[in-house]
Amino acid sequence: MLISYKWLQDYVDVPWGPEELAHRLTMAGLEVEGISSLTPDLGGVYVGLVQKIEPHPEADTLKVCAVDVGSLGRYSIICGAPNVAAGQMVAVALEGAVLPGGLEIRPTEIRGVLSQGMICSQAELGISDNHDGIWVLPGDLQPGDKLVEALGLDDWVLDVSIYANRPDCMSVLGIAREIAALTGGTLRLPAVDYQELDIPLTERTSVIVEDGERCPRYTAALAEGLQVAPSPLWMQLRLLAAGMRPINNVVDITNYVMLETGQPLHAFDFHKLAEGRLVIRTARPGEEIVTLDGERRKLTPEMLLICDARDPKCIAGIMGGEDSEVTAQTTAILLESANFSPVSVRRTSRALGLSSESSSRFEKGLNPEGALFASKRALHLLQDLANAQIYAGHIDLAAKRPARTVINFELSEVQRLLGVAVPREDVVRILRSLEFAVEEMGPDSLRVTVPSHRGDVQLPADLVEEVVRIWGLENLPSTLPPDRSGGGGQSERMQVAGHIREVLVGAGLQEALTYSFGRSDNHQRLQRGEAPVIRLQNPISEDLAALRISLLPGLLEAVNLNASRQQARAALFELGPVYLGEVPLREQPKEEWRLGVVLWGQRQAANWALGEAEFDFYDLKGVLELLLPWPDLEWRRGEDPTFHPGRQMVLRYQGREVGVFGEVHPQVLRNFRIPGRAYAAELRFEEFLPLFRQTPVFQALPRFPAVDRDLAVVVDGQQPVGDLLQALRELAGELLQEVTVFDVYAGKPIPEGKKSVAFSFRFQGDRTLQDAEINSIMERCLEGLKQRFGAEIR
Repeated sequence: MLISYKWLQDYVDVPWGPEELAHRLTMAGLEVEGISSLTPDLGGVYVGLVQKIEPHPEADTLKVCAVDVGSLGRYSIICGAPNVAAGQMVAVALEGAVLPGGLEIRPTEIRGVLSQGMICSQAELGISDNHDGIWVLPGDLQPGDKLVEALGLDDWVLDVSIYANRPDCMSVLGIAREIAALTGGTLRLPAVDYQELDIPLTERTSVIVEDGERCPRYTAALAEGLQVAPSPLWMQLRLLAAGMRPINNVVDITNYVMLETGQPLHAFDFHKLAEGRLVIRTARPGEEIVTLDGERRKLTPEMLLICDARDPKCIAGIMGGEDSEVTAQTTAILLESANFSPVSVRRTSRALGLSSESSSRFEKGLNPEGALFASKRALHLLQDLANAQIYAGHIDLAAKRPARTVINFELSEVQRLLGVAVPREDVVRILRSLEFAVEEMGPDSLRVTVPSHRGDVQLPADLVEEVVRIWGLENLPSTLPPDRSGGGGQSERMQVAGHIREVLVGAGLQEALTYSFGRSDNHQRLQRGEAPVIRLQNPISEDLAALRISLLPGLLEAVNLNASRQQARAALFELGPVYLGEVPLREQPKEEWRLGVVLWGQRQAANWALGEAEFDFYDLKGVLELLLPWPDLEWRRGEDPTFHPGRQMVLRYQGREVGVFGEVHPQVLRNFRIPGRAYAAELRFEEFLPLFRQTPVFQALPRFPAVDRDLAVVVDGQQPVGDLLQALRELAGELLQEVTVFDVYAGKPIPEGKKSVAFSFRFQGDRTLQDAEINSIMERCLEGLKQRFGAEIR
């Protein structure tokens, strides 16, 4: 929002220059994005009086003007503007002046007649984009005065960024209130007094509000006997400083008061209203309106309108209609000052593709208590500047007056949140300077009533924010926060995540970052049935409609993308959260971190020394064994429907399932449009964090030789070999250093439905091992396999 530095000083004493004020406002939470001069350098431009005009002897459209510039002399200037006339005060650029467009003024001969300067328009001076003739100045100025000083153009404009939660600052008064709090000064409110006729306006007009939800408050006033004319120059300049184009005194007053108070107003030409009354209702099927910008707009039933007895006259809170606008012939207006639902205005504005200064304010939610004050302020100016005769009273319709927010505020909350104590008297002073009503309830307790224009303040923490931004963020000590973790550096989770990344990247995988959102049916695409998913209220697409509950869909979509781009392989992993919770949500969803891995396509890039081979189950198993080498993990056959029923495993730790991996089920591959075979894993990252806490223990190199033995047994063909290995580790005891499978065979002479599994053992101790004790261990192992699995020695 553009704010005039001089305008602010009408309402509050500003002890700082523009730059210091910008810094103070920014530190108080109102970011000033820029400061600019109201006008560029106009050092060679003066006030001049057109004394005489003669036609140019060689050009019908040009005139030769004799211009008196006071003590600087009298100049002959050629002008082609249609509105130049004798007796006018004008802006004159003399020799040496450089105008904003870069034009340097020099004496120039035009068709045989010398022109010694230039009579300027507002556009040529960089004040506005108005090219409609020269700028005619007020007649009470003195010829020869510098234009900038004569008109008070030595002003600065602050570009203040107003956040959505602070609509109270979208006005000059709102910013002035903040300055008053910062300086400890007093806010001076503008005059709102005026003389009323003895006739109540209810004898001339009426208003009906049919939709109180979309229009919680509507006020109207009636003024007649208006004299529509150009606004006074001071008002025009303030509107121009705020980026608005002056039109006429009546329209300009409504815009001026909106900028001043933050409350949008609208003036209807009273004589253009059927039956002289208003009805606030939603649009009827097929209704249309031609708005002030000349566009015909089709309306829908959820759009709120201001109508007369027959037709729509205004789109509520956005823009008025062309057939009820104020013109030079207007003599009476019905003045609207209302409060409209932010949601209704926002939806209508988006649906019509139409925004305005009014809609930008209503969308943020305005103070309903400000409607009547703004209306009275506008009536004061209308009577002063347009000779308005004002009917007695206001029509003021309020569906429901909102209750004021009351907060019980403990002063200890200030120190708890800021880490520093603010003196009690400063807290009370600051809150009162911001127009909060403060009642002292005890030595450390306040009862604070929030003003109606501060709808963003709801909690004690909001009050702490108000206190600290006025008290001064620079007063907070520059100290590091205390270390409550028991030590510096990264958290355990971050350290383990970094280690996992190093291992997997070293194994030839690439880290992927996929969306935290996905399709709402991703669980079904994984063949895992129905599962509660947290849907978004306004997804940007159906493919990003819900929070993910598994990393696998995102990784499989990445494989699909690589395959569709003619890539030969994809070896990816992702560390990231999934979001679990009951639907509908009653509390924040649980954020559970997981590790996902997927392998697809060629095992390695094409190489002349290596044959082509695709990833298989054991590549994925090898990656996981490299990452998780601990014997505490149990590797068991899995039953997850996402994976091939005979080519999957689960990882268990301390009796809990911590992950699953295997070949992706062919139907799942079809669901994700992936050609060939793919292998994937998903591990519960935080479940196996304890494994990484194990401290490595030094073991001396063995001084005594190892003993190797082999054992081959015949077991059921469906018997998982992992169970056999786990049993052998338990049966062999502490002398066993390693047991591995070196052969699996099925076929003759092995009986049908059976398979032969051969194991290699290595035993080693702190002494020379004897054959007898090793034989005893091997017999114990064989007997244990017989009892547990029905194994027979081959």
